[in-house]
Formats: sequence, structure tokens, C-alpha cells
Amino acid sequence: MHCFDRSHRPWRQSAVCLLCWFSVHTVQAEEAWLDRSQAILQALEGQPRPEWLNGQADQRDMKRQAQQVLKASQTIQAEALSTGSENVHPTNPSNKPLTLLFVSFSLGDTALKELFEEAAGRDDVLLVFRGPKPGQKLPALMADLKRLLKGIDPLPNIVIDPTRFQRWSVSSVPDIVVEQDGKTRLHVRGVSSLSWLDEQIKTGKQGDLGTMGDVAEIAEIDLLEEIKRRMAAIDWKQKQQQAIARFWEQQKFEDLPTAQEDRDRSVDLTITAPRDVATPNGQLIIRAGQTVNPLDKMPFGLCLMVFDATVQAQVELIQHQSCQDKKAHVMYLATSMPRQSGWDSLQRLETALQAPVYLLTPDVRSRFQLQHVPSFIEQSGNRLIVHERKLPVSSGERS
Repeated sequence: MHCFDRSHRPWRQSAVCLLCWFSVHTVQAEEAWLDRSQAILQALEGQPRPEWLNGQADQRDMKRQAQQVLKASQTIQAEALSTGSENVHPTNPSNKPLTLLFVSFSLGDTALKELFEEAAGRDDVLLVFRGPKPGQKLPALMADLKRLLKGIDPLPNIVIDPTRFQRWSVSSVPDIVVEQDGKTRLHVRGVSSLSWLDEQIKTGKQGDLGTMGDVAEIAEIDLLEEIKRRMAAIDWKQKQQQAIARFWEQQKFEDLPTAQEDRDRSVDLTITAPRDVATPNGQLIIRAGQTVNPLDKMPFGLCLMVFDATVQAQVELIQHQSCQDKKAHVMYLATSMPRQSGWDSLQRLETALQAPVYLLTPDVRSRFQLQHVPSFIEQSGNRLIVHERKLPVSSGERS
């Protein structure tokens, strides 16, 4: 679509102002209109492409999974696990030593439960899992943890955090890292006893103590790497093409009946602003409480052609329609497009009109009280005139 094409920026401000005028009839509606108008003014600045091209289902799925990782990476609280415990200790302040005990279900349920019991109530200890097991969903992982935590009160601090595994290069379990101010104070592998660790710290042990016991492979997947792998396997070009193909099938059109007679109607754009409205560069457009007709402040500068693009007779009528103000920028608004050949039809139509074509929006339809097509809207004094035009006889069938 051309609505975000940078080549049309010279008249974008007029289009933005047009959108600013289109929404209100009551004070409540005016507030919603101002919110929406302010958002449009901010969002259109430098916008390179329409939002629907940035919202592929697979991208949203990957984003949702990443958000799940982030959520799961927070300390597992009693209410999240529904254990009924009220005694949950927060994680340790960053300026004090924090013991990271890297664990996995490969250690076995018995060993894990013992670790949970030993870490219970200690706010200086964080038990870290890398993710779910292969093929396991996060809710199932939480259910396994809940099962092992049953009867333990207060709860230990547990997180699912693959980033910590990557940061400290943890490739087996158990693995202990005592960190302080983002640096390693002590690192040891093959040991899970917190009481033993406490003794080493008391005696002043620091640095990498190496491997001092048996280690096991990590049973869980690296959740971040799995998300990266899935994203790399997706054919994004194909997904984009599919989204483009689905656009017209899913598009909701603002259909209007065909005009049965020529009719002209005037539209008053006068509004009362509940608060200030300004452009992105800070220029004040309307002050709060001010009743104003925008056409008294600036010319409309547009001539809107509204038509059904599936009716060739309407296209031809609009194509040969002229506006009184020859300096006004002509904007074409289609109420409908052929769904099966949407993009091809749009390209042919824009070539014939030698201008971009936009879809009519509910706001524009409502503000101008549009009732029939084809019609065109232009300024006359401090009002806008909606001209409805009857099609020639024996025309008006949809393509």
C-alpha cells in the first residue's frame, strides 16, 4: 500500500489534519478523537510501511515464546506454583554475593528435592534451570516443579534462565557460581552441597575450583537457542507473501450503496476541543476548550474521490471528475476492491488514475456522513460539500 510511501510526504500533513477532523460528534467522542489524532500525528512520522506487514503469525508466536521465557525467568513464586506457601524470599540484592546453583532434571527427583529443601528460605541462593525438557511445554515444566516443591515451606528461589547458562558457560550439572557485582567470586562443578560451599567461602576460597564431583548432562533444552533455531527455519519471504495474499481476503470494506440521484450536502467540521492538540514539532493546532472550524484556520487542500473500485462505471466517472479548486490534492478512496485480484486490480487502478488509492476508513465515512457512491468532497467557504453522483443508465455492475 502507498499510504506510508515516503514519496508522498509533501501532502502527508494535509492527510494527517484530515484524519484529525474526522471523528467527533459528542464531547466523549471528541476525547477519543483527540487521543487517536495525537497517536496518528506521532506514529506517521517516518513510518516506512503498514503495520500489517510487521505482524506475521510466526513472528508473533516467536515473540510470545520469548515473552514466556522472560516471564518464566522471574523467581517462581508460591502463587505461580499454587503451593499455598506464603513464605517466599526475594532474590538477593546485586551488591551482595549471590549463589547460582545450576540444576537439571537429569539429577533425578530425589536429588532435586534435597537441593530444594536445602535452598529453602535462603535469599542468597538461586536455583537455575535452562528450560523445559525436549518436547515439553512450559506449563508441564511448572507442574513438575510444583510436584517436587510440595511440602517445602518456605519455597526456594527458582528461575528458568538460559541466559545465565550461556553467560557462565555452564554445560553440565550441578554447577555453582557465586557472583557479586556481575563478576565471578567462586566457581565449582560437580558439587551441590550448600553447606560445603558455605565452608569454602568462610575459609576464603575464591576463583575457579574446577570439577570436584560427578556431573551430568543437562536434560533441558536451551530455550533461547530453540527459539533462534525455529526462527531461522522459517521462510520469512514466503510468510510475507502469504500475508500479502491474505490481506484482501481478510480486509473489511466500508461498502456504500450506489447513488440513485445527484445530490449535494454540506458538512460542518466545527469541534470543541477538550484539550490542546499539537503537531509533532510542537505547533499548536487547537487550544483546550476552543470551538473552532478547522477550515477557518487552514484550507482543506484536498479533494476526496470516494468510489467502489469493483464497479467500472464508478471508476470511469471518478476518473473524469474535476474539482473546483484546481490546486487541491486529489485523494482517491475506494469502498471496495476485488478480493481475488486485489493487488493486481490496485496496481491497474493506480496506473489508470496516476495516483495512489486508499481504502475508505470508518472514521472518514462517519465524519462526512457518507451515504452513497460515487461521491466527491471538496471545500466551499468554511464548509465541505459532499457531491453524490448518479451513474449513467445501464451501468453499475460489479466486476
